[in-house]
Amino acid sequence: MNTVNALFQLEVKKLLRTWIILGFGVIAPILFLVMQTGISNKTLELYGLEIAPIDYTFPMFAFLSVVVLAIGNVGIGFSYMRSIYFFRRLRLASVKSTQFIFANFLVQLLCAIFTIILLVVVSTTGYSLSLEGKSFVTFGFLLLLSFVMCYFIGVFIGNLTTDPKTSQTLSMIVYFVIIFLGGVTFPFEALPDFMQKISYMLPTTHAVRILQISWNGGDIWQSYHMEFVFVTTIIAGILSIRFFKYD
Repeated sequence: MNTVNALFQLEVKKLLRTWIILGFGVIAPILFLVMQTGISNKTLELYGLEIAPIDYTFPMFAFLSVVVLAIGNVGIGFSYMRSIYFFRRLRLASVKSTQFIFANFLVQLLCAIFTIILLVVVSTTGYSLSLEGKSFVTFGFLLLLSFVMCYFIGVFIGNLTTDPKTSQTLSMIVYFVIIFLGGVTFPFEALPDFMQKISYMLPTTHAVRILQISWNGGDIWQSYHMEFVFVTTIIAGILSIRFFKYD
């Protein structure tokens, strides 16, 4: 436990130094929420539910903060740490991969929670987001599950190759594909048909759907979105640990 605590403190210091990623992870979800919510004042339909625009966009951009931190920051961060031989030092210090992954995960999670709190404040004060009747336990669990899924994806991508430049390139490609086609910045319904087909192949699209359905009181089991997220989380978790590289 002492090892995890020491790694946690170290990861906090490292995250605070990467102010660009940290700032984008906090500001981008709020900025996108303001832009997308302001486009239309009409009610939207989601699996038979008539919902306000803010009830559609809030879950989507709460998840965006997860994607920025868990895939963008983690994937690129792993590339940087490998370039400065940080993982080699972990191996020499007999630090297990699971210990580092857990400590790093906690740091990213705390930053995501801070961003989501800001989103709630902006949404309730500026866009009359109603919290009445919301199932915070279910929504919070699904958001955590989605975060774990994205984090494992970020770790896996960051460990596909030991070459820092190649690893960074792969992380950036996956990150931007998810940002533009993964349902986290543009409504799925607004995408052209061929892009919707690509979007449905990405696990983040299904995570956004279960978050939107849960937030608006729908049945999260009415489609296969939940199963898709569960299976992806398990597979990505196994791969992230199996392919973790110190060199």
